[in-house]
Amino acid sequence: MLYDLKGEAGMAPIVGMLYSAVKENSQRLQSITTGMTLEEIDYKGPGNQFNSTAQLMRHIMYVDLNWVYRIKGQPLPDLLQDHYGPMIDKDNRLPHINGISWNIMKMSSIS
Repeated sequence: MLYDLKGEAGMAPIVGMLYSAVKENSQRLQSITTGMTLEEIDYKGPGNQFNSTAQLMRHIMYVDLNWVYRIKGQPLPDLLQDHYGPMIDKDNRLPHINGISWNIMKMSSIS
C-alpha cells in the first residue's frame, strides 16, 4: 500500500487528499483486521464494558461513507443511511453488533 494522499486524476488537490485519506484508512483497517475470528471481532473487553472491534469497524466505515459523500458535495442517500447507520444509538453509544464476520462486513461496505 502506498500512502501518498494524491487522490485520483481530475480531483482538486484538497479533495484528492481527503478522498485518499478515507480510501487508505479503509485499506489499512482491512489489512489489520483480516483473519480475525468472530470471537475476536465480537470481544468487548474485560466484563463486556467496551466497544467491540465490530462496533468500531462499522462506525469507521459509516464515518468514511459520510466523508465520501461530503467530499462529493452530496448528502448521504437515505438508503445508505438506513443500511449502514446510525452513527450512534439513542443512548449516544455505538450501535450494538454481534455475530457478523469481518468478511460479511467487508462485503456490505462501500469502497
